Amino acid sequence: MKSTTNDPAHPGGGLAAAAADLPPHARLLLLLAVPAPDPARRAEARALLGRPDLDRGALLREAARHRLMPLLGRHVDRYGWERDGDDGAAVFEPWLFTNSLLGNRSRNLVLSDEFGRVLRELATDGVPHAVRRGFSLVNSVYHDTGVRVIGDLDLFLAPADVPGAQRVLERLGYAREGNSESADGLNHTESGEHSVDSPEALQLTFLKPGSRPSVPEFHVDVYHDVFERRTGLSLPATTVVARRTPESVCGTETSVLSRADGLLDLCTLLYEKATAPRATGAPLGLPIGKILDAALVAGRFTATAWREFTDLVQDVGASHVAYHALHFTSVLYPTAVPAEVLHALRPGDVDYLEEYMSTEGRERRWSVAFPARLFVPDAGPDDGDVSP
Repeated sequence: MKSTTNDPAHPGGGLAAAAADLPPHARLLLLLAVPAPDPARRAEARALLGRPDLDRGALLREAARHRLMPLLGRHVDRYGWERDGDDGAAVFEPWLFTNSLLGNRSRNLVLSDEFGRVLRELATDGVPHAVRRGFSLVNSVYHDTGVRVIGDLDLFLAPADVPGAQRVLERLGYAREGNSESADGLNHTESGEHSVDSPEALQLTFLKPGSRPSVPEFHVDVYHDVFERRTGLSLPATTVVARRTPESVCGTETSVLSRADGLLDLCTLLYEKATAPRATGAPLGLPIGKILDAALVAGRFTATAWREFTDLVQDVGASHVAYHALHFTSVLYPTAVPAEVLHALRPGDVDYLEEYMSTEGRERRWSVAFPARLFVPDAGPDDGDVSP
């Protein structure tokens, strides 16, 4: 496998064909869902901004749903799109986008200060952990505190280390989220995950009152496995924490997942969001911002890193998960994943790429192609049912 130096900030031409039939607002979002759009993308974006059929309400709604508002705000500020230019029309109501960037940056700085304190205290008490996604991506691939939306601090902890982490968090003013007994006899958090009280626990949440309206609560989520239980796969926190790598996160020297574990973790998130039961008639519940995370991480991989990743995927038995995630990532970001990697991961049967589970428990096929399914509803309940 040859070495790669892909730059997903400047994707190849495959996206143009995939997005050709989308409405202007969707095409505009896909064009600008990169950290640094090249001149050709910027010119096409300016042309779309000036079209009379651009649905401004849909653009705002979808930019927010796909977690792209702060990134668009940086583009507006960086490229002077708050005013008309020789290259095209100004962005409508530019303050909506730039204020999103500034507000998100301010919020993330508050979160960074708080979570940096948590990470320092965990290190002081000798609690082994690895930071999951979030601020680790801000540091490693975005290099800008403001452009990525972050909700909480996610940590991998071995079950045996949870008591020590809980002591640290309680000392800092956090409390365990209230649990309720579920129908399956296991304790769950309010978000539906198993709590640490269960021998099969996957997640435990700690909360602390926030300090301002933009941060009403601080969330720290503790995870014990990379995979959700419904996948039938497992990569325990004990394993990924043991091979964690040092990195500065939130101004603190801490640890993050190894590069192979980190990309598989992102693939798992994309797969789980894309295959989660969804209501008929709803668009795919997969934020483009999450796909961008995977593209940016993958775009930095060398040939050696890809070998480590494919070996890990095969060891875990997660080829179908990784292929699903990276296949769709490569549609939006054609240079991010080498073709030979996709070929090595590709299962014999790829029909599952076009299937999803309805909230009624029925297996159904998409009637809308990707990437259109990111924006538009699927067909009605009588179309595409593949359940026996």
